[in-house]
Amino acid sequence: MAADLIKMQLKENNIKDLADGQFIQSLIQMLSSNSPAHKSACLKCVKKLMVYPRIVQQLLSDSVMIRLLLGLISFVGSDSHLVQESGEILALLVGSCQHLEFQMHQGLQELQSEHNVSLFMQLVFNSVPETKIQFLHLLLELSPKSHTARNLIRSDRDAIVQLFAALDGDQCEVKKWVLKLLSCISDNHPDGVPLPPSPWKETAIKTLVAILTCSLDIEERSIAAAIIGQLPKDDIIIDEILKKSEALKAIREVICTEEEYKGFRPSANVLSSLLENALAALLHFTEPTKPDLQRQVGKLEVYPSLVRILSSGSSLAKKRAAIALAHLSQSTSSSKPEATLMEKELKSSMAVLHVMNLLPNLSWCCSTSAENESLCAVHGDACSPRDTLCLVKADAVKPLVRTLSETDAGVAEAALTALETLLTDHNSQSHATAAIVDNQGVVGILQVLEKGSLSAKSKALDLFQKIIEHTQISEPLFQKSERILIQLLHEDVLKKKVALVLRQMSIIPEQSSYF
Repeated sequence: MAADLIKMQLKENNIKDLADGQFIQSLIQMLSSNSPAHKSACLKCVKKLMVYPRIVQQLLSDSVMIRLLLGLISFVGSDSHLVQESGEILALLVGSCQHLEFQMHQGLQELQSEHNVSLFMQLVFNSVPETKIQFLHLLLELSPKSHTARNLIRSDRDAIVQLFAALDGDQCEVKKWVLKLLSCISDNHPDGVPLPPSPWKETAIKTLVAILTCSLDIEERSIAAAIIGQLPKDDIIIDEILKKSEALKAIREVICTEEEYKGFRPSANVLSSLLENALAALLHFTEPTKPDLQRQVGKLEVYPSLVRILSSGSSLAKKRAAIALAHLSQSTSSSKPEATLMEKELKSSMAVLHVMNLLPNLSWCCSTSAENESLCAVHGDACSPRDTLCLVKADAVKPLVRTLSETDAGVAEAALTALETLLTDHNSQSHATAAIVDNQGVVGILQVLEKGSLSAKSKALDLFQKIIEHTQISEPLFQKSERILIQLLHEDVLKKKVALVLRQMSIIPEQSSYF
């Protein structure tokens, strides 16, 4: 009967009949049979029915189901096909649950025990490729929903060594699933990628770089880039390997060029993920604490492409591009000696700024005079070297301002962080704030103050305070900002900071209950 059910074309009214506690219970009891044929028919039937959410809920509500599947997997004499199909069903059950649902099902909780996670890992390393893939899939579904399972994998040194060793194997599908699992257990973890101890560590990093630079599979390259972006930030060995490798050139190729893919074009989602992950990898090179790696970025001139991504990329790509620009601008700003901002240069800058106000269509750092061609309206000639980044010279101010209207809070916050780097030098703050204002920066900041997250609003307040300290804004914007700031006084976390800005605007008195 189970075999016949597998062959049937089921309609919605059939599912209503099958979503019955007695039917599901009888089906699950087949897993207890001594007959491998009964077990196999049951597993195939369950797989067929799992496309229907109502059936999935019935399966999950039966406390015996998962225990029987685990019994099939752990039994030494189990047929490999039964083990493989049991792993596939467990992966589908975990994948069907949201995080909170996962925590509520006692049966699913058993999957994250140390014994069972170790069992799944052993099947990954000691099975045929098809079974390896099913249990990698199971662990990949399990890890984001179970901190326990993820930490058990991360803390198993032997398992981590074997996972990275699998990346050198010739089983392409297995390799891709291993990459996915490594990326999953690294993503958003404070310690980043769990690397094996030396000398396997060095081999692991070189393998990731080789996949990024040489693989013909775009998804493999994308996942490798994501993992490189999660590598520990304070490891000198990692930095040296990356510095000597071709990784940065491969990252630049993704960010800066429209690649041709040998007769076919990948889907937009695949290309978008590749760009996002290449930008994540780039952030390892732009860290302000890594001047040697930053210099390599400067020599490859990726700035125009980062600015372009601010206008054309996905929200995540825009966020990462803004963070990269913030890192590079921060380092450039902090390295500018005050001696370069002499009075003569400041006067020249003011003159250029005045011309730019009259002729807004001209580039900020452009002049008809060859002598002043590289003169920056904010920093004079301090940012003239080609391997340093000035947001004004890179024409990044306006795109950064535009991203302040993004609904994704992380994008706006990253853009504000980048814009703040223009104001690190007190000598040039009046010119920097003028550059932001002239690129409609106040409008963007007010949008964040109206609709942004609390952390973004706090950053926007800091930037707005410096703008009104150094630059005069138009009367309509002044009135609009007054209205928005008064509304923000109701935010307990922000009200003191808001009150200080309103006092600076002479809207509330020096002595106020807000202070």
